[in-house]
Amino acid sequence: MKQRVETEKFYPAYPVFVLTYLNEVGEPQMSTGSSSYTLGDTIVIGVSAESNASKHIYAGQKLAVNFPNTEQLGLIEQGGFSSGKRNDKIKVHQIELTKSDNGGVAYIDACPIVLECTVTQTVSDADYHTIFAKIDTRLFEKKLLDSDGHFIHEELDLVLFSGDANERKFRQLATKIETVGGHS
Repeated sequence: MKQRVETEKFYPAYPVFVLTYLNEVGEPQMSTGSSSYTLGDTIVIGVSAESNASKHIYAGQKLAVNFPNTEQLGLIEQGGFSSGKRNDKIKVHQIELTKSDNGGVAYIDACPIVLECTVTQTVSDADYHTIFAKIDTRLFEKKLLDSDGHFIHEELDLVLFSGDANERKFRQLATKIETVGGHS
């Protein structure tokens, strides 16, 4: 039997990412997030309407979605728990950025997976901004790819976020891997 839970929010476990984007004067900014999904070449990202990201991300803009690994919890917290409205998080935390080869925004090369994107649409309400973006380029650390350029699932080491209105936690991916279609 199920029990009804009264909570403002619930995150069962989504990958944590760090957005890099430009502010109104062209300076790089960063924000941590955990609300996203991808479909084909589209990524959808949710950010708080009060966030620095919501003020600077708009249709036509380039951004990078940087996925840190479990050794980069400090980077995740630097991007998410210090205010970009009051200080330059990239300078304060000395985050090294790499300029994009295709004219996109700079990204965090230390992250094992980076998606370079162009924002296609933003939808806003009083509490949240939903950002739709086209994935222009997928960049993967070499150890995540085999000699044929195929993704090695066993090497993926992302941080997951789970939480509710009471408590927030970081989780890690399990090392048990199963092929889709083997459970009929």
